[in-house]
Amino acid sequence: MKSKLKSFAVVLAIVVWLVCGVTTADTEIRLSVSAAAVDLIDVPVHAAIKLPEQFANMPVEQIAVVLKQQNSDVSVPGQIVMEDGKAQLWWLLPCAKKDVVTTWVAKLSRRQETGSEGFTWKDTLADHLDLLLDGRRVMQYMYARDTSTPERAFETSKPFYNFFDADGQNLITNCDPNSLYPHHRGLFIGWSRIEFGGKEYDFWGMTRGNTAQVHQRFLRQAAGPVLAKSSALIHWDDSNDGTIITEQRQVTVFRQPAPAIALVEFKTQLKAVGGDVFLISNKGEDAHKAPEHGGTHYRPHNDTATGSKRSATYTDKVAEENKVRYLFHKDGIDPLKDKDLPWVAMSHGLNNRHYSVLHINHPGNPSPTVYSAYRDYGRFGAYFEKKIQPGRPLTLRYYVWIAESKMPARGELAAMYQTLINPPAVKVLTQ
Repeated sequence: MKSKLKSFAVVLAIVVWLVCGVTTADTEIRLSVSAAAVDLIDVPVHAAIKLPEQFANMPVEQIAVVLKQQNSDVSVPGQIVMEDGKAQLWWLLPCAKKDVVTTWVAKLSRRQETGSEGFTWKDTLADHLDLLLDGRRVMQYMYARDTSTPERAFETSKPFYNFFDADGQNLITNCDPNSLYPHHRGLFIGWSRIEFGGKEYDFWGMTRGNTAQVHQRFLRQAAGPVLAKSSALIHWDDSNDGTIITEQRQVTVFRQPAPAIALVEFKTQLKAVGGDVFLISNKGEDAHKAPEHGGTHYRPHNDTATGSKRSATYTDKVAEENKVRYLFHKDGIDPLKDKDLPWVAMSHGLNNRHYSVLHINHPGNPSPTVYSAYRDYGRFGAYFEKKIQPGRPLTLRYYVWIAESKMPARGELAAMYQTLINPPAVKVLTQ
């Protein structure tokens, strides 16, 4: 009996040794990061990985990741995100140097506890979804739909994204139904003139007919120390003619150092439901106004508009403090004439602070694109015309960077554009 027990103990010890050995080896992944196009800090990068067997059936929220650059003692957090059933490892490169290739080691382990650090989502059912970072509000997805009164129907006629100041206390985007041009809401998308089935529909100001962009349901959410991701199904509806466009909209917000408040990837897919849909906005004599009423736009807080002479609260002092300024990728740009601008930046004052917003038009978006970037109340964005055919959905991608700062130098903004459009590639060496 003792002999059998001794043999069993030996076997058990070998099994434990083997399991521990395999576990240690399998939790480390070596990766190579290609040279960056420009010098920048906290660059989001990722690689597709195969989860080690012991983590394969574990919710990714329970997987902790720590990365170190080779020959460095400084560690940074990573995050596993599932995309189309495949695992992606994300982290922020603390410093990306031009023409420098680096090697990183990622160590995976089971998360011991979950706290309030990093990104978290907090849903107020049927009204809005808050995004928090380390406990403070960063962004708010407004998705309520209330048709109880004409006023509420207008107020809730489109889902959009609000953003907060660096303290997470005060809104810096517009959602005031009594504001100047109240249909401009935070970060939003729409066209004032969409043709379908021989009729015209307004999915910008929602002023013609009974149109609305209606949130249907959330498709997925993810949150962690590096990024937060949320996607939703939205129907572009007319109360008489039903759904004209179905939209799958996804926002990804990356952690960034101060003075940045948020770095957002806005990615959406528009599908025509019952026939060809034409995104047009204006034509004929009003064609020059098209960029004003279509595309993906950002609208700052209405108090910024008090610097506009069209505002009833206009004063010289407020106008100077809140004055809106635009910056383009080079001198001499006329946004009404020059097409396919890579990016446009806007800065303004608000509550004795200064804010800057960079709007990046991904080169994969339709061409030509025209920017509306001259309004003195700060609403700006990218417009194009396009026909969407059934079975051929239109995918759009934009980046929006928001910071509590005065306008950065053109070179800094150009570097950010290059890094987001052409990020360093990551290759898995061993795992």
